[in-house]
Amino acid sequence: MSDIKKDLANLICLTIDVEWASPEVLQDIITLLDERELRATFFCTHADIDVDGHEQAIHPNFRRNGDTMRKLSQEMGDTLNHYTDKMVYEYVVRHTKTFCPAAVGVRSHSLFYDSELLPIYRQAGIEYDSSHSLPLASGLSPTWKEHDILEMPIYYVDHIDLINQMSGFRLEGLRMEQPGMKVFDFHPNMVFLNAATEADYLESKSHYHDFEKLLSLRRSGPGIRNLFLDLLDFIKSEKLITTTLADVNTAYRGI
Repeated sequence: MSDIKKDLANLICLTIDVEWASPEVLQDIITLLDERELRATFFCTHADIDVDGHEQAIHPNFRRNGDTMRKLSQEMGDTLNHYTDKMVYEYVVRHTKTFCPAAVGVRSHSLFYDSELLPIYRQAGIEYDSSHSLPLASGLSPTWKEHDILEMPIYYVDHIDLINQMSGFRLEGLRMEQPGMKVFDFHPNMVFLNAATEADYLESKSHYHDFEKLLSLRRSGPGIRNLFLDLLDFIKSEKLITTTLADVNTAYRGI
């Protein structure tokens, strides 16, 4: 653990935002990692997610039209109008934590952030957050925030790549030679599809849990899946240092 801080300039953390993916699609990305004996942090959106051997963290959805808020609305009815933002945040975090009660990390859906969340996270046993995206920035490292929360900035997000076309879906486009911690954020459906544009992903959303249809929509050529595989194989061939965000958190806390 103590070597993590020393090796920070070259440290890689693979993370997956589960995003309500079907079990078959989720298993696809787990298999790609397991075949290469690489551990990842999975930010979980729902119950009964099996990622044996990997870290589980929480991925709360604060959107008003999201699944958790719909549940709260059903429970509270008209009285929900009297809920403050803090009360809503507390409910969403508490509900999401039931999916993986031992989780010490969080990344909010859509990278939502409000400083009022930090004490709520801490009270729920969360020690680190990874919701701040700084695409392909050099020299990144964990940063202490209020309420003893350790922020793990995100180096690469596949969805941002679909929108901004920043990597060209080539390994060279990831600028792996740059110094600094590199937290990669991938999404199972985008990887499964080998999506190359936002349109590819949006076209698939009406079939989000239809494994066979998604497979038929998988593209060939440059895309997120091929970039993901190139990255995993590069990590293995170069014997690069990888770890989970929980291990980074432990190292920084000197536990």
